[in-house]
Amino acid sequence: MINDSVIEDAQVIEFARRWLPYGGGTTGDLLVEFGMTPACYVARLRKILAGPAGQCLDPQLRADLDRFVAVRSARN
Repeated sequence: MINDSVIEDAQVIEFARRWLPYGGGTTGDLLVEFGMTPACYVARLRKILAGPAGQCLDPQLRADLDRFVAVRSARN
């Protein structure tokens, strides 16, 4: 049985992948989709990428998402 956090991790990764070419989702998108502020979303994505789900990603996607997290983290 897959637990809810694994499903939500997959949704966060898919959202990040989908919106990456556009610089990420807007504050409104993040609130509607996940109920998170941008800072919380970036922190969650960082945690996911550092865990088992991140290790399973395509290496190029993982590198791109790591860069996205680094850039967004530097803004705050």
